[in-house]
Amino acid sequence: MSSGNVLLMTRLRQIRVVGLMDIRRTLGARRGFGLIVFALLPVALAVLRAMTLPDSLRADLGRTSTELANIFYILQLRFIVYFACAFLFVRSFRGEILQRSLHYLFLAPVRREVLAVGKYFGALGSALATLLPSTTLLAVIFYLAHGSELGLGLLFTSRGLSHLAAYLAATALACVGYGALFFLAGLFFRNPMIPAGLYLGFEVLAPFLPVTLRVLSVAQHLRAILPVKLSWGPLDMVGSPFGPFVSVLLLLVVSAAAIALAAWRADHLEITYSDG
Repeated sequence: MSSGNVLLMTRLRQIRVVGLMDIRRTLGARRGFGLIVFALLPVALAVLRAMTLPDSLRADLGRTSTELANIFYILQLRFIVYFACAFLFVRSFRGEILQRSLHYLFLAPVRREVLAVGKYFGALGSALATLLPSTTLLAVIFYLAHGSELGLGLLFTSRGLSHLAAYLAATALACVGYGALFFLAGLFFRNPMIPAGLYLGFEVLAPFLPVTLRVLSVAQHLRAILPVKLSWGPLDMVGSPFGPFVSVLLLLVVSAAAIALAAWRADHLEITYSDG
């Protein structure tokens, strides 16, 4: 094996070790329990809906598909996933600064950019481990409200499973995209919640903005892969500016660029806890 391959394998192993360490620290702590409770809020709403759904609507599965698509996009993606990623990825580096423990990480025999990438994937692993199960439960309970035979019978058809796969893919891509942005913000801003709040405002307004501006919206790219197309009325001009493949590709490219910039920032970061 060449020296280049050995170096690559070493870097990948270091990224994995750093990532697993961060996952254990996050999900094994008290804050991990709070994150799980937060992620289950849409599931609690789905349970309440199932308990109060009128008998006249229990046979209307078409309505359920539309309601699930709306609650997934508006509540799960644009609120739960957004703020869960803000919590996980911002604190990945900014939390170390606030806890005055960053210098211990920098003393480890690991390049700073490798450490940054590892911490990103650690936060991503925690996000996926929390948010993918909550998305699955949300879909299952929505259909279970129509009875195990009718509702789950439809969910476990090829069409139902393809819808569930699309929701899981959208959740995972949202974690990748939002996570990269928040991870970058945590390395550049003393108070990353300010740019996070500004970007949230942009995401809220994005459906009503021209196509040229929608390109910058993570949520708008995710709309292209949702199984049920949402309508915002006359203000929603054209829909997603790109098809599913191009939307996913653009989201991954922008996320990779943000991670690369974050790694560069970590390599040039000066430890000044007084700025934390």
